[in-house]
Amino acid sequence: MSTDPEEFERNNDDDEVLMRRRKLHAHKEEISGLNLTAMMDMMTIILVFLIKRFGEAPENVAVNEDLQPPLSTSTSAIVPAVAVYISQSKIMVDAKPILDIENGRVVSEGSGSAFGPVGVALEARVRAIEALAGNGGTPFDGNVMIIADEDTTYEIISGVLYQAGLQRFETYRLIVRAGGK
Repeated sequence: MSTDPEEFERNNDDDEVLMRRRKLHAHKEEISGLNLTAMMDMMTIILVFLIKRFGEAPENVAVNEDLQPPLSTSTSAIVPAVAVYISQSKIMVDAKPILDIENGRVVSEGSGSAFGPVGVALEARVRAIEALAGNGGTPFDGNVMIIADEDTTYEIISGVLYQAGLQRFETYRLIVRAGGK
C-alpha cells in the first residue's frame, strides 16, 4: 500500500463515486422477462370480446338443410335487429324455439291464434330491450329480421309479421342469401 496522501484521497473519492452509483441503481429492479400471466389475461379478455361481438353478428346466419333463405342479387347490408327464424320445422325468436311446424303448417296447442306464442316471445324481447335502454343501452327501434326458409308458406310469414306488428315492430327486414341471378 502506498502512503502517498494524494493517491489515498483519489482512491477515497473513487470509492465515494462508486457508492453513490450503487445507491442510485440499487432501487431499480431489472426486468428479467415477460409477465406471461398478465399477457394471457389480456389475450383471454380480447378473445371473449371478439367471440361475443362477432358470434352473434346478424351476418352469421346458420344455413342448413332445415333453413335455406331464398337467393337474391341484393347487396344491402344487414342491420342488427331482433331475429325471427322460420325453418321447415320451427319458428324461433333470437334462436329460442317457439313453435313447431309440420307439413307447412304451425302445430298449435289450445285455442286462439296459432301464432300467439310468437307474439308473447316478441313482447318479452321488446320488454328486455326497453329495460336495457333504461340502463343506458340502445333504445327499441322497432326493427325485426325475418330469416325464413325459401319454402315457407305465405300463411306462416304473414302470421309472424302480424304478431310482430302487434308488438310495435314497424320495420321488417327479410333476409336472403347472396348468389341469385
